[in-house]
Amino acid sequence: MPDASPADTPAPSSLRQRAGSAALWIGLGFALTQAVRLGSSIVLTRLLAPEMYGLMTMGTVVISAVVMMSDFGFSQSVIHNPRGDDPEFLNTIWSLQIGRGLALCLLMNLAALAMVTSHTWWPGLLRGSYADPHLPGVVAILSLVPIAMGLESTNLARAQRALAMGRVVRNEVMVQLCVTTLMIVLSLRWPQYWVLPLGWVVFSSSIALLSHFTLPGPRNRLGWDRAAASAAWHFSKWILLSSLLTYLFREGDRILLGGMLTSAELGIYAVGVLLVNATREVIYRLAAFVGMPALAEVAREQPERLRQAYKQCRLPIDAVCVFGAGFLFAASDRIIGLVYDGRYSAAGHVLAVLSLGLIAFRYTVMDQYLIATGETNQLFKRGVLQNVMLYSAVPLGFSLWGMTGALAGILLAQSAVVPFMFKIQNDRGLLDWRFEFGTLAIFPLGWGAGWLVS
Repeated sequence: MPDASPADTPAPSSLRQRAGSAALWIGLGFALTQAVRLGSSIVLTRLLAPEMYGLMTMGTVVISAVVMMSDFGFSQSVIHNPRGDDPEFLNTIWSLQIGRGLALCLLMNLAALAMVTSHTWWPGLLRGSYADPHLPGVVAILSLVPIAMGLESTNLARAQRALAMGRVVRNEVMVQLCVTTLMIVLSLRWPQYWVLPLGWVVFSSSIALLSHFTLPGPRNRLGWDRAAASAAWHFSKWILLSSLLTYLFREGDRILLGGMLTSAELGIYAVGVLLVNATREVIYRLAAFVGMPALAEVAREQPERLRQAYKQCRLPIDAVCVFGAGFLFAASDRIIGLVYDGRYSAAGHVLAVLSLGLIAFRYTVMDQYLIATGETNQLFKRGVLQNVMLYSAVPLGFSLWGMTGALAGILLAQSAVVPFMFKIQNDRGLLDWRFEFGTLAIFPLGWGAGWLVS
């Protein structure tokens, strides 16, 4: 593939058109991939036992730990930095990505070895789902994922920077279809615990491969530019710290519940939180892959329009979050009963409670605003607040009221960010109380739609 300039990524001329096109592609891609995942979940939950989903849940806790705790924000650096189309800058970022991937692979295998050693020499040291003898194998398989992620072309980030998401989304949907088919075929022949982590490895490797051969832009080579590395570190140092806290918060429910529940019970919890996480994923994708690049471009070129651009980003995100919270809260039992067999009926309660957390998740747009303007230190403060609340409220809630108390603790921690976000917005002249409370009127509409289908 020959070197290419930014013009090689075709896109409509105006920011509004590019943002609308990117949002459309992301929304379409999300709908298709979630339809595939739902179909996969329906089939695989009948082929695989709940404890296998619990094992995969704990495996994702480990891989998320090593990935998030070493997140230097390389993609965000490409989007934010004025040199985001400079081949020397891109090659430096790619070299850093590869080094990080190899280090994470080694770290995960050391974690798997530590688990095996614990099972052999100190039986009983690990409890709950952590004590499952198959968990080290899951972690070892997943250790290949960081290598695949490190090999991804920086043209993925360039596509996000230019809001040219068409080919990126097409690649994801195509790979999701192929991997789902592969996992179902493997589960029919070998309904074993390794099927789920292997699917993740194949997915990540395929995305990395396609990023080099289907996305326009300069071909990556190993390289080093001291100024580029310095700029990336200056931008990313707070992202690294905030990503650590984001991991501890995002995976905190699994970290804590993993020591309180069996693998089967944790598998039921994972099914219950699946639809909430799916909704959060599309919201995050819209905010991070459309909102942040758009806000970064406005901050670079038209800073006087930043307040208007922020509100324009908030409106659709708020609508999706608040409507989704009402819908899932009302229809939770019906959805779980329709999609899954009787073994997963308790997941409806999990879905109903945690769906309310979507109301607070709408402030993810503010996170992207802070990244776009380079104020990443504020993300660290937010992370500290949420983690203190999570790691105190969940154990206390579980000890007092069991699973319902733990769910209430998770919801309380998710909501703790709201007053902080009000202050952040107010300090920057972004706070509009009529907007903040007016969008909550969408909740009854979502609840009504959920009530109709239930």
